[in-house]
Amino acid sequence: MNSQSINNVKDTMAGAAKKKKIHIEFLRALCIWLVMFTHTSTSGFSLYLERPASFFFPLYIAVPFWVKTAVPIFFMISGALLLEKEESISRIFKKRVWRFIQVIFVFSLINYVWFYHNLPLSITGHIAKFFTMTYSSTMATAYYFLYIYVSFLLMLPIWRKLVRAMTQELYLYLILLNLVFVGCIPVISMLIFKGTAEINYFLNPLLAVSEPTFYFLIGYWIEHVLPDSWITPRNLFKLGLAALLGSVIAAGMTYYHGIIAGGLTEAISERFYDSFLFLNTAFVFCFSKWWFSTHTISDAWRNRLIFLGSVSFGVMLFEEITRNLTHPIFGKMLAYLPRIPFIDAVIWICFAYALGIIITYFIKKIPYFNKLI
Repeated sequence: MNSQSINNVKDTMAGAAKKKKIHIEFLRALCIWLVMFTHTSTSGFSLYLERPASFFFPLYIAVPFWVKTAVPIFFMISGALLLEKEESISRIFKKRVWRFIQVIFVFSLINYVWFYHNLPLSITGHIAKFFTMTYSSTMATAYYFLYIYVSFLLMLPIWRKLVRAMTQELYLYLILLNLVFVGCIPVISMLIFKGTAEINYFLNPLLAVSEPTFYFLIGYWIEHVLPDSWITPRNLFKLGLAALLGSVIAAGMTYYHGIIAGGLTEAISERFYDSFLFLNTAFVFCFSKWWFSTHTISDAWRNRLIFLGSVSFGVMLFEEITRNLTHPIFGKMLAYLPRIPFIDAVIWICFAYALGIIITYFIKKIPYFNKLI
């Protein structure tokens, strides 16, 4: 390749980088870290279950309501990027569905070999167990997202037609339904019935639009329909206050549920995680969009964020392995340092995240994996 060709390639890559939406790349990188932190369980994410008498209990019990924004934001990113495109059904299957089927198979196999190779099974037994676990989505904690994503891709032609027909009023109506049926009604039911009765599940109109699809649609709405002029510091302040209020209500109801049930458990604590999650998610997404559109980002930082965004999918695919690799090593290191449990979990996930970046960086040097992830 001559120097002119090399320069043309560099110009093309630079042009592609310029087209990247930096707030999207930032959110990708951030949310992968948050997903990994979710899987720290009572070591960090739900530490409040282990330390109900701690001075920091109010902080600990509020953490999940913000960390849980990670997966909805991933759905919003997908909606923002995919719902605006026009593709034939055959192209969706060839380009997108087939790719994710390969991702599920290949990385499930990697996880199986890593975690289950020592099982006392015959070759036939290993093959049967591998396909059973892959089929049932129990191979790795975070992989349920891949299965939801394939379902979304199968529905993509329909959702693309839907979003083009929806008006601003209909998007707001959809948001209202979420806040009422996911947020307010569970709270009211708990206050009235104290956990002995719930609204009939089939009465929820959002059954027609699942929670992942709700966020796919909302991501498209914020990115392409909601006027940029609405995303102002004043409106973000109001949205942030609403999100904080929703978190306080949800955390308070979680604590109340624990009191009337005789103690907080993992199952009880999950009851109100999603109640007002839309408010937190919308705030994080809108704030990021506003920040990166109103602040000058140097080329160096732009390139760093684009790099982190480009490896984030791979970090997610390896996250169960990297968490397991770093946990015992870092646990030994922390034995010689002052212990603050929540900070311990944060540092552990930072190490696991960094290891995931390194692994992904090198595996993307292989052409097949570079195209796959």
